[in-house]
Amino acid sequence: MPNCSVNERSVKLEKTRIITEGAMMLAIFAILLAVSIYVPIVSIIGALFLLLPFLVYSSKYPPGPAFSLLAVSLLLAFLVGGIVSVPVAIMYGTTGLIMGTLIRRQSDGWIVYMGGSIAFLLNMIVQYAAAVWLFDISFADEFSSTFKQSVAETSRMLGQEAPYTGEEINTLISYITAILPAIFVVVAFVTVLLLRTANYPIAKRLGVKVKPLQPFRTVRLPRTILWYYLLFMVGAIFVKPAPGTSWYDIYVNMMFILQACLYIQGLSFVFFYAHSKRWPKAIPVLAALLSIPLIPLLYLIRLLGIIDLGFDLRQRMQKKP
Repeated sequence: MPNCSVNERSVKLEKTRIITEGAMMLAIFAILLAVSIYVPIVSIIGALFLLLPFLVYSSKYPPGPAFSLLAVSLLLAFLVGGIVSVPVAIMYGTTGLIMGTLIRRQSDGWIVYMGGSIAFLLNMIVQYAAAVWLFDISFADEFSSTFKQSVAETSRMLGQEAPYTGEEINTLISYITAILPAIFVVVAFVTVLLLRTANYPIAKRLGVKVKPLQPFRTVRLPRTILWYYLLFMVGAIFVKPAPGTSWYDIYVNMMFILQACLYIQGLSFVFFYAHSKRWPKAIPVLAALLSIPLIPLLYLIRLLGIIDLGFDLRQRMQKKP
């Protein structure tokens, strides 16, 4: 009997702790959401940490209480910011819940990152499809009108003719519309990387045991990426991708994603080479930053990625005496 009473008391204490910490996390979420909606200058900071309450709570407690926290947060989001805030709560809540659950299971750092990125990506796709279906929004038309207006205003301010012809603008708009799925993928992975960078230090201070990511120089993507890249290049030779066709949409999206993967592989090799030569860390970081505006440098890094995947440059370097 004494043992039973002790167990019952510990269970009650655990339930009380779960409820208390859940209420605290909901209060933090409400404050961050209000800041991100109603405070213009600080809104970006507020949005950056909306993930934190869900990540911390789900990393400490089982899925049941974590999903309950998510459900109550949706109601809270509606009360704080109206119906528009509910999709925001779903996006950050599910992403934080997935990442926190994987942390609780002591998954590898890259697995946690991939899980959070996929959750964020699925939210983006579902919410975009819902917006198109409910509000009859055409991304192509909105982007086209905005881009053409921007080009016209820039030309008027500079007192020059537009640098692009109407046909070039329409081609660019058609391409960007076609690669929208690939853009979603890139945006999701970059966003979760930023969220991870911002929230992990605070989560650690709150007692969350987070496994660090392996150094970027150790990143090695599957060699099959190179074969897919070559396959699509050869396919484009035999069947030319014509705008407006399904093959064109598949081709430009796959090539966009595959080229991004090859760039990441090449950049990882740059970091690996700099580390092996004991160069200052600022050199590979500077190369990464300069590769964004300098297209030839970007192509060179991508080429390094192709060579590294195809000929295993790192292994060859390590075998040298």
